Amino acid sequence: MLIPNREDIIAVKGETATTAIIKGKKYKGAIVVQPVPGVHFNVAVMDFQSLYPSIIKVYNLGYQSIRCPHEECRDNRVPGTPHWICKKYRALESALIGSLRDLRVYWYKIRAKDKSLPEVKRNWYNVIQRALKVILNASYGVFGAETFDLYCPPVAEATAAIGREVITQTINKAKELGIQVLYGDTDSLFLKNPSPEQIKMLSEWSEKTLGMELDVDKIYRYAVLSSRKKNYLGVLEDGTVDVKGLTGKKSHIPRFIKKYFDEMESRLAKVESPADFEEAKEDIKKIIQECYNRLKRHEWDDISELAFEVVLGKPPKAYTKTTPQHVKAARQLEKRGIELKAGDLIRFVKVTKNPYVKPVELASDEEIDTEKYIAYLQSTFDQVLDALGLEFEKIIGLTRLEQFL
Repeated sequence: MLIPNREDIIAVKGETATTAIIKGKKYKGAIVVQPVPGVHFNVAVMDFQSLYPSIIKVYNLGYQSIRCPHEECRDNRVPGTPHWICKKYRALESALIGSLRDLRVYWYKIRAKDKSLPEVKRNWYNVIQRALKVILNASYGVFGAETFDLYCPPVAEATAAIGREVITQTINKAKELGIQVLYGDTDSLFLKNPSPEQIKMLSEWSEKTLGMELDVDKIYRYAVLSSRKKNYLGVLEDGTVDVKGLTGKKSHIPRFIKKYFDEMESRLAKVESPADFEEAKEDIKKIIQECYNRLKRHEWDDISELAFEVVLGKPPKAYTKTTPQHVKAARQLEKRGIELKAGDLIRFVKVTKNPYVKPVELASDEEIDTEKYIAYLQSTFDQVLDALGLEFEKIIGLTRLEQFL
């Protein structure tokens, strides 16, 4: 078999045909279903086992098979694109990625969960299945990466297009079975209060009709969905809180605000039923009020609690086009004779005077811009509050006129 150069593949297979929704992307990506905001009890999250690698395997995707030269294959269309897939020959990538995917799912992953095996052995299997997962997850993206030797944009585009079709069909089937779909993102669906029979029927339909394995990944005692995509909080049956995309869980935010966010999270973990919620909401109001009042009164224990922590991606002098806040703080340290390099952690606070940030080592309590911290407090908590039916302004006692001003 002769492996062509990247330029040869592009010359024969062409570029992408769909328009990206996200700016800067080359083609249309995955579907993210608009969430149903609110608090939902008994939510099952079902996801496809290695969706994109499975698509590459099942649908025979690769640089050889996409837009093949055979007339008889042109009716094997990729939905939503002008591309077609070869029906005569198996693509090299499809065979390789499919084999690795099956090895992970049917061998290593099963043994990683086998309690009859010694823990050391299970851990060994788990390390390998995780390593295979990393390789498999990257196997789709490389086809759209210009640095990849087998760069073939139509393959990446076709994979995403089939993924959209798979999720769309699955959502329609769930509705047909009487299951409410609360949210969907790329390869997973949040289903409200499905019965074991409904889950079984949906899973069996997926394997038979789509050739894809659809399994229950986790079951939330309840999930808090905001109106924002990729932002939610779920409480598992054992009380573990699972957070996705919320600012309050980011590592760089000030410890002062994070402490209160964690307190809110712990309180939500104790909710067992819808009846518990009103009491929990009152406690959450008190948590936010306390944080707000302490900020207004400058009642932090130490100024370091207010520090944002960001790592330098490159030396401060290398930032020429834009100057992020942590770089402004870093340059102030350099003026004091402190040498900084890529990888150094910069801890800074927001202050009232230009340049509006200061390294925590050089700042004083009097300089702190409490209004900026209150705005950050609001944006951090708003992601959860809108799902709980609460408003930050009302919690802290702002009138409508004050909000306007």
